[in-house]
Amino acid sequence: MANNSVVQGQTNLQVRSGNRIVITMGGVQVGMLQSVAANDDYAPEPASGIGDIHVQENVPTIARHSLSVSTMVMNKGAMIKAGVAPENGDGVLLGIVFNIEIYSKDDGTLLRNYIGCSYASGSLEVTKHAIVMQQGQLLALDVTGTAA
Repeated sequence: MANNSVVQGQTNLQVRSGNRIVITMGGVQVGMLQSVAANDDYAPEPASGIGDIHVQENVPTIARHSLSVSTMVMNKGAMIKAGVAPENGDGVLLGIVFNIEIYSKDDGTLLRNYIGCSYASGSLEVTKHAIVMQQGQLLALDVTGTAA
């Protein structure tokens, strides 16, 4: 005899996948990323007492947040509307920074926010309506969120 009982559906969210990565400037979304690998380094230095060679503590000395990104698309129209699109090299010297925000695709939770990002190096492609960074290195001033 066949079992015709109906199995109730349930949500099974044990891992996060398909996250959404956006670029914001002045609170306005101006782009998206397909991939980001982040590295947080706090440069700990050993501290010991006078006359004691044993390390008592590893003291953080500086926070370095670096990001390797691929296929970052910046919407020129949104950048101009937000007033953050540099016109030329002089505009770059103004120090305009942006945030990279990583959201859960499942429930929209902000997982990680890299604050005050600056372009360090990479390859850019400028096409109509968009600025595309194929590969790039960015530096952030700070980070919030646990990505959990």
